[in-house]
Amino acid sequence: MAITIEEGRVVQLSYRIVDQSGRVLDERTPEQPYEYIHGQAQIVPPVERAVKGRTAGYTCEVSVAPRDAYGDYNPGLVIDIPRSNFPATTGVEVGMKFNTTDPEGRTLAVRVIEVGDEVVTVDGNHPLAGLDLIFEVKVLSVREPSPAETVQFQNRPLAPGSSNIH
Repeated sequence: MAITIEEGRVVQLSYRIVDQSGRVLDERTPEQPYEYIHGQAQIVPPVERAVKGRTAGYTCEVSVAPRDAYGDYNPGLVIDIPRSNFPATTGVEVGMKFNTTDPEGRTLAVRVIEVGDEVVTVDGNHPLAGLDLIFEVKVLSVREPSPAETVQFQNRPLAPGSSNIH
């Protein structure tokens, strides 16, 4: 009998994330699948709910609103930073990612979206924030985790979408 997807089980998926126009935003193939422990908030909730109780071979398409995935786009997270705040020897380029702290001292992951002579503009929004997304998912395998995997998967960031575009 096939193992069903339940909390604590290791699930391996292939997926495509597309926007409303059909543009592929992220993809994991069977050769490079996404693996997570079910019930650990390591995948967007609507997808997690859609695959719960299913077995390997199950496919589905899940429409996900921004609030249920990577949040609404927040223009307040687009920040201009004086170029002088970066070391002179560091080449800053569009697309670079780094961590900084917000005024409350929390770590904020940002990506460079514009580089000028005086100012570097960074965006703290997730690249998929504000988008209505369609997840095309196939369950590749389901199994019990090893003790080492249980530790490995703890505190993993929300994904998919957060590690490739990411």
